[in-house]
Amino acid sequence: MFSLENKILKLTSILFLLIIPFTTFAQSDDSIEKEASEDIITLPPVVKIEERIERKQRHSLDSISITSAVGSGGDPLRVLDQLPSVGVLNDFVGILSVRGGDPEDNIYYFDRLPLGYPYHLYGIVSTVNADVLQKIDVYPGGYGVQYGADSQAVIDIRSRGRTDRRVAGKLNLNYVYSQAFFEGSIGGNRGYWYVFGRRSFMGPLFELLPILLEVDDDLVTEVPRFWSYQGKAVYQLSKYNRLVVNAIAADDSAQFRFTADEVSDSDLRGPLNSENPFDAQGIHFHSEKEEIFSSVVSLTRSFARTRLEYGDGYLYQDSDSVYSLRGDLQYWVEFPRTLIESGFDVSSVPSNLTSIGARPLEEGDWDFDFRLKQDGEKVRTTSSKVLHRIEGYLQGTQDLFSSRYADLFGTVGVRTTYYNLIDSFYIQPRGQFGLSLGPERASTYGLSILPIDLRFMSGKYVQNPQLYQVVFGNDNPDIAPSNATHYVLAIEKRLTAETRIEVAGYYKNLQNMITFNLDEKRYENQRTGSVRGIEISLEHEIGDAFRGWLAYSYTLSRRRDSAKDKERDFMYSTPHVMSVGLNYTFSTLELGATWQYKSGTLYAPLAGRERYTNPFSKNETWIPIYGELKRTEPYHRLDLRVHWSVLRIDRFKLGFTAELWNAYNRTNILQVRYNANYTKEVQIAQLPLIPFLAFTMEY
Repeated sequence: MFSLENKILKLTSILFLLIIPFTTFAQSDDSIEKEASEDIITLPPVVKIEERIERKQRHSLDSISITSAVGSGGDPLRVLDQLPSVGVLNDFVGILSVRGGDPEDNIYYFDRLPLGYPYHLYGIVSTVNADVLQKIDVYPGGYGVQYGADSQAVIDIRSRGRTDRRVAGKLNLNYVYSQAFFEGSIGGNRGYWYVFGRRSFMGPLFELLPILLEVDDDLVTEVPRFWSYQGKAVYQLSKYNRLVVNAIAADDSAQFRFTADEVSDSDLRGPLNSENPFDAQGIHFHSEKEEIFSSVVSLTRSFARTRLEYGDGYLYQDSDSVYSLRGDLQYWVEFPRTLIESGFDVSSVPSNLTSIGARPLEEGDWDFDFRLKQDGEKVRTTSSKVLHRIEGYLQGTQDLFSSRYADLFGTVGVRTTYYNLIDSFYIQPRGQFGLSLGPERASTYGLSILPIDLRFMSGKYVQNPQLYQVVFGNDNPDIAPSNATHYVLAIEKRLTAETRIEVAGYYKNLQNMITFNLDEKRYENQRTGSVRGIEISLEHEIGDAFRGWLAYSYTLSRRRDSAKDKERDFMYSTPHVMSVGLNYTFSTLELGATWQYKSGTLYAPLAGRERYTNPFSKNETWIPIYGELKRTEPYHRLDLRVHWSVLRIDRFKLGFTAELWNAYNRTNILQVRYNANYTKEVQIAQLPLIPFLAFTMEY
């Protein structure tokens, strides 16, 4: 059929080749007079509780790891593939596959707001700002009941809530976009605020493209554009209470043109218009008292729309507005032995859906044919519904046995959900048991057998059907939620005080996954699957001067599309993934290197072709016959980074950063496509060797 990805990937590769940002920083740091009054309330410092009972199954990246990451160009979300079993699909598209799962299994939160999509134009730059990030937590599976919302993996992004500067700002200008960031304190140390905005201006760039590079004349018919903003304000109301108001938004739009090179059917040729705006706002009331309780109540509103218009009048558009009241409570019955967690999420979702012969793309559809027809005519669908979802959870963690050299704890919880679209109520039990042996800290000298931590996690995770899956084609009101059962066994060991190793094995049983039944012309619960794998991570740190890490995972992700089909490899699966990284800082110089290795891209090779005559239009085309799935050559790439603090005078700083992506210019295959008559396979490459430069000035 045709490939929208092919066009987008051509575009993103060109933009990556031309981005060389130059950054300036301006700051006003007027002295803040300290108020003598004893009634002054300051924002509390971040308290990290180290008790074993608080441990949750997650991977974390702090702000230092994010800003010093190699090969990311400072982009905050392109560092996630450093984590074991977290894979970025390719050099251009930042979509994540976590532990052999579908990208649609992931949900992103930014300061408790749902993040509509993490990247502009599928991977050019993140929709969030790196300058304020405090931490990114990734829950890859087997996590507790505190998260639901139709996901099997959670990426929780959090920004900082305070600053020691009265006013600060940062500007960034490059060939693709411009952005500005400002932050400051409120009432001395009583509060904090920041605002951030970004806007593309790629018109001049696309005028130069035919001169700078050899590109297709039909590549872009309308210059892609995007913008985004985010803001946050924190105010300490009293010693134990604070109020947070935040907002985030983004918008992407582009127009491409498909010719016979990409489209075998004439009704798909022509312009393709794409629009993807989203925005979210929230008010959050935090209350906390150390070692006693912590609670957050959030009132949020979000909106997202997807519009895809292409070919001979095909159209797919959906939009959702989500109004949500969410509360989460942690209460220590006995600190640190007994913890009770509970929460709720009540959502109202006015949804609108319009389709003229089109449906969303689906994994496993190797032709990418998302036309929806009946007797040669486009199937037209219009639906508007107000959806409601009510969720609640209760979870208890008990320190079952505790001594200086042993700690046994258990966590048992349940999450319940009601969803009115299919009038379903279901229960998701989840639990964790952990055993810690040995003293709290490893020996400072040499290797030690103890301490060692073992954890076993299990849980059920439910994903509700989407509105289009119920009403498209022949309606299917009997459709049921997809469900997955996770089993995880993890072992964590500190070899020395500076060296930590973690090994985890996991298995996921996937049932009732929803796909389109071409024979019945409707969506059904017909796909099953399984994921099994092992991941290993090794990390060594020497203060703030040196950090080295290795992450490796082996994953087998399989799917069976229906009872009559054979089991196959999951399209986004990558069996072998390994990353090795080094960061070294001394005096005014920072050095870094990252090497990645991955199994090749999965594709369906051509085994032949056959002639097909459309019974309605009488047009003749070729239909491909695919062979057994195979992979391209393995992917590997080396990235290097040098940051030099050229000058430091009090608060004035001048710096220079240089990165070299794909340093030895490895030709890695992105995907395998075919010519119009299906007689030849065409390999499309990923990024070549690319230099990246940035200048910073701060005062």
